[in-house]
Amino acid sequence: MFINRRQVLLGTAATSLAGCATANVPRRDADVLVLGAGLSGLRAARKLQADGYKVLVLEGSNRIGGRLHTLDDLPGRPEAGGIEIGQSYKRLREEAAETGIKIVPATRSKATGRTMILDGKVFDSDDWAKQPGNALPEAFRAAHPDRVLFRAAMGDNPFPTSESWRTPSAETDISAADFLRRAGFDVDALSLADRALNANSLETYSMVNVWRTLTLFLSAGPPAPSERIEGGSQRLPEAMAASLEPNTVRLGQRIRSITETGTTVRVVTDQATFVASAIVCTLPFPALNRIATDAALCATTRTAIRGLPYTQVQQIHLEIEKLPTDGLPLSMWTDTPIERVFTTDDAEGQPIGLKVWINGDGTRPDASDAEWFALAKSVLEGQRGMKVRPQKVVRWDQRQPFSGGAYMHWAPGQVSAWAETMGASTPRIAFAGEHLSYHHTGMEGALESADAAIERVRTMLAG
Repeated sequence: MFINRRQVLLGTAATSLAGCATANVPRRDADVLVLGAGLSGLRAARKLQADGYKVLVLEGSNRIGGRLHTLDDLPGRPEAGGIEIGQSYKRLREEAAETGIKIVPATRSKATGRTMILDGKVFDSDDWAKQPGNALPEAFRAAHPDRVLFRAAMGDNPFPTSESWRTPSAETDISAADFLRRAGFDVDALSLADRALNANSLETYSMVNVWRTLTLFLSAGPPAPSERIEGGSQRLPEAMAASLEPNTVRLGQRIRSITETGTTVRVVTDQATFVASAIVCTLPFPALNRIATDAALCATTRTAIRGLPYTQVQQIHLEIEKLPTDGLPLSMWTDTPIERVFTTDDAEGQPIGLKVWINGDGTRPDASDAEWFALAKSVLEGQRGMKVRPQKVVRWDQRQPFSGGAYMHWAPGQVSAWAETMGASTPRIAFAGEHLSYHHTGMEGALESADAAIERVRTMLAG
């Protein structure tokens, strides 16, 4: 049987202390409690368990994966969360190899092209530049509205490396709205660019986000074919969880409070109370903001927990019953309330469903599933003659207790004020999650942040 260094040390300590009183030693359910069973939490659990520490992973929802969410109950198994695997995703590829998960080329969709709806007019996206309602400045008229911000930002990226974004100047850490105004966008042009923005609004979205992303794209090297996780994105976190010792992951443990006292931490959930020597907290800040926390958090961390923005996203998944009568592509950009539409394809790339994607200010947290289905059906049938059958609404918005949104982004002024310190550890708590990544974003960023948290916990437990 393999015996690691920590087991030897524990055995020696136990022998030397035999017969000593233990009444004052606090009960511990684990050495480390990991909060959240997404990529960052599961990587931390795997690494720390391999070190020989006893680890428990507490997940508030009833599934593993966090913001990797494959809808296995729908035809085509559409993704409701992260999808594409970047060429620079070294840690993710490592986790996949170690857990037996294959990364494969993405199926090429047979549904090519895109349709646009503007002011009630339906047309092919190839005709966008000459549309009367295209209010974009002349230099950008050919760019589609949901891509024009990146098109405008490509000319002069102020961040030469993947670390540069952490020290932006006042001229770069401005809102996307101000940046576009300087580029000649008037009110109507800004309205087009704001539609279906992958954030909440141009006014609250820092240009740091844009230039950081462009730097990552360029550093990844020449464009390569898109890749995905075989069988669905959620297969990776499920395999990571399965590689842990039995009963390590506890689902349905909605956290109510976190307390840090001396050499222990205590987490109270709806189901039980857990005591350990350290915590790796991977919860998104909106989720952490809902939890009573008595810990030595620095002032910046407390402020960021309350104020870090997360992009609001709602998805409406639909089955196609009747194709559009206009013969135009299925994927869409629109100025209607349903904003954008993507296809769900089968294994051969044939479209079998639709994923309506609403971002930011267009989301409606108060709307019921039935209301969203009715709205989507009304637009698709009224504008394109389509027939669809409701399947599921997926919400990544402020009403969701375990996420609060789909992914974080920086508002103007926040990077300089928060980036270096909002993830500061306490004596017994280390933080991780894609919101705390240094170089990467998305899935790889989540794993990167876990590595930093692991090192901090190792130091805590060794002290």
